[in-house]
Amino acid sequence: MLGNVPLRPRGPRRPSWPPRRPSWPPRGRAGPLMVLPCVGLLLVFAYWPVVRSVVLSLYGNDLLGDPTRFVGLAQYTEIVTDPDLRRALLATGSIAVLSVVLAVGGALAAALPLRRAAARPRAVVSVLLSLPFAYSAAASAAVFAGLFAPAVGTLDALLGHVGITGPEWLRSPALAVVSISIATAWYEFGFAFLVLLAALSQLDQQVIEAAALDGAGGLRLARSVIIPMLRPSLVFLLVTQTISGLQIFTQVQVLTRGGPAGATSTLVYELYQRAFGEALPHVGSASALAVVLLGLVLLITSVQFKVLRRWA
Repeated sequence: MLGNVPLRPRGPRRPSWPPRRPSWPPRGRAGPLMVLPCVGLLLVFAYWPVVRSVVLSLYGNDLLGDPTRFVGLAQYTEIVTDPDLRRALLATGSIAVLSVVLAVGGALAAALPLRRAAARPRAVVSVLLSLPFAYSAAASAAVFAGLFAPAVGTLDALLGHVGITGPEWLRSPALAVVSISIATAWYEFGFAFLVLLAALSQLDQQVIEAAALDGAGGLRLARSVIIPMLRPSLVFLLVTQTISGLQIFTQVQVLTRGGPAGATSTLVYELYQRAFGEALPHVGSASALAVVLLGLVLLITSVQFKVLRRWA
């Protein structure tokens, strides 16, 4: 008895109808099964090629490129002592640094003025500035081949109209590196611009308005308030654009083919030449170079994360 209400004894629970069937896969195990196809694709197309490259780098190859004899680390030693590869490493670093600075700096300079623009002009300008993201690397490099072509290039023709003799963009070693960096930066500009434009739309407007009320405006507001708030996006762009710059190939293949005198031959271009560009394929040497490039990208990326994480 609870007060004046009698307690009724509970009878047996009635079975539910229709009866419940055991679910498959069991609860808690559906997630791994759904991820399994993606993991399988990664193993086949991402991780297995890396393992295969490491194995091939330890073997010499015959005239057809098939592995024949075990040579150990001899091909890695050749990479360290090869002057052509040291020059390729310098060209890769120079192009990567210049293209990242131009792409991210240009995207930041283009996105900041659009922060306070009206909706319709902002949409039109955003579409126009993000168009490079829709082009392929080969198409954008072909456009710059027409701009930088000696004697008949569009850029030299425009300079000739104002009485300036255009330089040999693709025949001078230093200018060829700059030209490829500009072409790469233009190709990467659209992606960086979209990332920064999206980041600007997510900023805390109350902080910006408070800084404006305190007298900050123009460059001071951008340098002291807005850019520090964009640090996570800038770190993301610096890391991803550096990885892309270290793997540059298409612009070199279309514009200079590694010239003049090997000044623009990058690590990926050297890898391609060793594996496919010569009469006799050197698959083992190309695989060793691929492993070295992978380690270089991982090393630079880890250093960037450690340095830029504090700044962000």
